[in-house]
Amino acid sequence: MINFTETTELYYGMLYIVLGIAVLVLSKFVVNLMSPYKINKELILSDNQALGVTLAGYYAGVVIIFLGSVIGDSATESVSIGSLLLEALVDFCYAALGILALNLCRKVVDLAILYKFSTVKEIITDRNIGTGAVEAGAMIATALMIAGAIQGTGSLFSALVFFILGMLLLILFSHFHALLTPYDDHDEIEKDNVAAGAYLGFTLVALGIIVLKATAGNFVSWGCNLSWFAGYAVLGFLGLAVLQKIILVIFLPGANIEEEISRDQNMNIAWIGGTMSISIAALIFFLL
Repeated sequence: MINFTETTELYYGMLYIVLGIAVLVLSKFVVNLMSPYKINKELILSDNQALGVTLAGYYAGVVIIFLGSVIGDSATESVSIGSLLLEALVDFCYAALGILALNLCRKVVDLAILYKFSTVKEIITDRNIGTGAVEAGAMIATALMIAGAIQGTGSLFSALVFFILGMLLLILFSHFHALLTPYDDHDEIEKDNVAAGAYLGFTLVALGIIVLKATAGNFVSWGCNLSWFAGYAVLGFLGLAVLQKIILVIFLPGANIEEEISRDQNMNIAWIGGTMSISIAALIFFLL
């Protein structure tokens, strides 16, 4: 990973901007290849906003993964054209693996998070923006986890282990969130309730930020890094759950969450509640 210095910043920056564009082009090719529908047709001819929301989260996730592979300590001490190109190749390979993992995330959402219905049907046939919001949130959260796993020193195996742990945590948290909400997430999202989908999507992003904090940095030892991960996992579960409730009481006093999201499909709850969840996660990331 490249450690930018004053003398090489411009050259590194130019190379990595080009490399980042190449990664985005690769991500478009991969998602087209792995999707059971024609993306351009859905976006341009069918004006499918649900798929647009999903892909917005996907491409944001690709950039997050690329930045995670780039930012950190350089694996080589000397600065030369050869070492720079080698670093760029390694970072590109990590980003490419991250893109594959991000596309795998869509399957995880379908099978383990929104498992009561087909997300493909909801997004393509029903054009369900709420489902698209959950997929977008899950992919940004996954990208943050991948970025944390590959950032810093460590092996490909350690990155894979912490990515798998992060995905398991994402699945568990989605079920934990369902227990805390006074309505059925699946039923509301399947009924095209955008507020319910956006609220869950925002909360998944917040969890991803906390997991990024838990996995970013150098690999020290399995005991040290796993205990660090476990501590932030507990903090993510309990902190988001408790503080989210407090924030909603403070900023939306008198609001009945079940009625506002389930009956009224009030996007204000999703916007404010989701933004506050991400804000809490950001405070944890930068201050703890």
